[in-house]
Amino acid sequence: MTPFGIDPNLILLLLFLLGAVLGRIVNICIEEIPREEKVGAAWKRVARRMRHLWSRYHIPIVGVFLTRSRNSTFPYKRSQREALVELLNGLIFVLLYCAEVPLSVQSTLQDSGLFSAYAPDPAAINSWLTPVALLNLRYAFHLVLIESLMIATFIDFDLKIIPDGATMPAMFIGVVGSFLFGMLYLVPVWFQEPSAVRLMGLYFPEQYRASFNVEQVPQWVALYPHLHGLAVSLVGLIVGGGVVWAVRIIGQWTLRQEAMGFGDVILMAVIGSFLGWQATVTVFVISPLCALAVVAVSIFFKQSREIPFGPYLSLGALLVLLGWPKIWPLAERFCHLGPLLPVLAILMLILLTACLLITQMMKWMLGIPLYYQEEWLEEWTSADTLTYQEGENVDENQGRWDLNTDSHTRAGRGTQYYHQWKKGR
Repeated sequence: MTPFGIDPNLILLLLFLLGAVLGRIVNICIEEIPREEKVGAAWKRVARRMRHLWSRYHIPIVGVFLTRSRNSTFPYKRSQREALVELLNGLIFVLLYCAEVPLSVQSTLQDSGLFSAYAPDPAAINSWLTPVALLNLRYAFHLVLIESLMIATFIDFDLKIIPDGATMPAMFIGVVGSFLFGMLYLVPVWFQEPSAVRLMGLYFPEQYRASFNVEQVPQWVALYPHLHGLAVSLVGLIVGGGVVWAVRIIGQWTLRQEAMGFGDVILMAVIGSFLGWQATVTVFVISPLCALAVVAVSIFFKQSREIPFGPYLSLGALLVLLGWPKIWPLAERFCHLGPLLPVLAILMLILLTACLLITQMMKWMLGIPLYYQEEWLEEWTSADTLTYQEGENVDENQGRWDLNTDSHTRAGRGTQYYHQWKKGR
């Protein structure tokens, strides 16, 4: 289902090259965006750097090694990680296309890796989008998310921060794009299993049971596709950011330290604005599993206890998109619960709080300090030395200075004219 019947192999080759070229821009964003606090100022710096890309030293992947050659006239050596970022970006472009767009000419919408019983169908609402256009447009939509996650990931690795310049523009595109096209979502903003909801009604008085006769998907989803697309994005944004915000508050209260940074809150909100709340909650469940191995290794080697969580949220989002056919059937079972979902979410937060409190109680019983405190290592730095010497040498006639210093030595120290003025000579 490639556009205009272009050969799939050619499409994949062009996508890899495009991903590598955009990877060069991603590297510039990783360098420049953290230098400015405001979003506009950060992207102005990126735009200024992009004016100077017309050089062989900026060729993706290859340019990194050209700057490290003996004959290079480039002002500095580009790091090998930049080549890795550009290569990785190109590979992700190819993998994501293979996952989202079936390559065979005879393929249908149902052959897409993102298809489900609740996936949007242009024919069902007489949309101007064809299946081919929908799949390729949604792929381009998701690429915006992937590029934002790439920038945020490596900035978080380097500085343990996620600046707004790496996330806020993508969030804007996620909300606006969802509204304009209306069919870029994975699953509707709300659906439920009618039989499960009717079963819940048995626990209520008979006069209320009629309220539990519901449809599987609300009718307004098909009647107002653009408003529904906006609802998917906004609810995903709120739920994604809200889940991390709730964990952040619970961690602060129980552990007396920041469990997650505010940048992680914004990053999850960005993911939610593109993928919807169901997929975003799935991302939040998968991400700790991705980080578990790294945490175990860091503790074993007594490395820093603080690890950036943003990269694993990004990895979780990518895995959800690539592994949707395997991941979604498991998550779908919970989404069918309908009205029970908010109750289940509250119970999960209560369970998280209880687990953290029990952990703190066990640490208290074992005599382990409840709250982790960074050790203050006192050391004498070069700045301390300069400050000390500055105080020692205020007057050269005091301290360690020789009172009988001759004029030649004073001239060498630059104090000859000072002594001549002081003695009236």
